[in-house]
Amino acid sequence: MRLDSFSPPGAALSVRLGPNRNGRDLVVGDVHGHFATLRRALAGLEFGEGDRLFSLGDLIDRGPDSFEAGTWIAGRDPSARFDLVVRGNHEQMMLEALASSPLPPPGGLRRAGGAWGLWRMNGGGWWHERGPEDSARAWIDMLRVLPFCARVETRFGPIGLVHACPVCRSWRELEDALEDAGPSGHVTRARALWSRIYYGRTDPYIGESGDEWQGAVDGVRAVLTGHTSLHEPFWRANVLGIDTGIHYDRPEPGRLTVARIDTEEIETFSFDRA
Repeated sequence: MRLDSFSPPGAALSVRLGPNRNGRDLVVGDVHGHFATLRRALAGLEFGEGDRLFSLGDLIDRGPDSFEAGTWIAGRDPSARFDLVVRGNHEQMMLEALASSPLPPPGGLRRAGGAWGLWRMNGGGWWHERGPEDSARAWIDMLRVLPFCARVETRFGPIGLVHACPVCRSWRELEDALEDAGPSGHVTRARALWSRIYYGRTDPYIGESGDEWQGAVDGVRAVLTGHTSLHEPFWRANVLGIDTGIHYDRPEPGRLTVARIDTEEIETFSFDRA
């Protein structure tokens, strides 16, 4: 994988948000193009004007409506908007492919190598013949400013949001490492997007490389992650995985999970595929 963030100069790779004084704070796991399910979930939760919605990334690929992610990220529709999207590895793959060339290479996606080939193997085929060059620039501009993590203040303490893995012993250490312009920063960004937490294992192993921090993350009361699909939301120390595999059939269809983080006890709600 490439480790460049592709972020423009001055863009924040980690962000902090104040508390929501007007409503609830909701976090959705990996959507993978299932925006009809997300709309139904928000309707069921009676999502209102004062509520905030955060995404853990992987809005695209493997599902039916990846193009709709652009509308949600850009916030063009008040009924279909995120207050914050944390970058996922699928957004990163799309960004790398489009940054290398705004159109698929000659011969189409099936014969593509490099960044285009990696994206195609992971569900990027929806772009083929539907992604004109003039829309590629708009997608690049949207994706390159997505942060790698966010810290959200609540009245019960801060919550960390990161797509795949918090990587470090403390949230502040993760924030600092992500902003590092050197090689170690590139590695931390890749791990935040790609490393897996094996929630069901009894040993303390937490990541694919073995170098990620294995225990609770200091500086936040909880961390929410996606990326690793689970049958149901699962806690490991103070890390909660909420990717419940909406894009999988195993053998029953996966579900979409939304967590409410502004309460004393974090609540999760899982919804069947629309």
